[in-house]
Amino acid sequence: MKLYPQFNKLNFHSWRLLAMALLCSTFLSGCLISTPFWNQEFASHTDKIPIQGWTIYAGKTVKIECSKAGHGGLYPFGGPEVWSFVANLTPSTSPSYDTVGNITYSLSRYQTLPSACWRKDPANNVWYTAIRATHVLSNGNVANFAVFDKPGLVCMGEENALSGTWFGWLSAGCAKTYSGSSTNIPYVIIYSKT
Repeated sequence: MKLYPQFNKLNFHSWRLLAMALLCSTFLSGCLISTPFWNQEFASHTDKIPIQGWTIYAGKTVKIECSKAGHGGLYPFGGPEVWSFVANLTPSTSPSYDTVGNITYSLSRYQTLPSACWRKDPANNVWYTAIRATHVLSNGNVANFAVFDKPGLVCMGEENALSGTWFGWLSAGCAKTYSGSSTNIPYVIIYSKT
């Protein structure tokens, strides 16, 4: 009888690891980009952009791409967008643990984006671009990283603190979604006035 609770604990731990792996393979992803955030302004479109993210996959390459955008979405509006390669990032090999033992790995880069990714909107003379991060999983599926606006980052911090886990934000609606939808947007739009 004494082994039964330990068996359940091991089973729970195995299921938790499986659930974490599944989180990063869907739009409701355990993988996220915290910087840049949606509608973040930068001094110049030629400046380096800080890219900071978190993933549950150790050693899994993260592909960063960018695309032309406008204040309302990707450009051309309603057309097939073009994504340009920015960098492949390898997450840290040093895990970060939360209060219940969940693990995440950080990734970061300070990067100038290709000029082909920026679009100067003739309506307001503001430069816009979109950035996304993805993993290619071993089964061939692409895992999109969740993105946030500034209130979403606050929500994420609060929910993670309340739950004591890296994943408190997942069920709280913190990630950026399409207007009137619960579907996560897989990219972040940023801008510069010069």
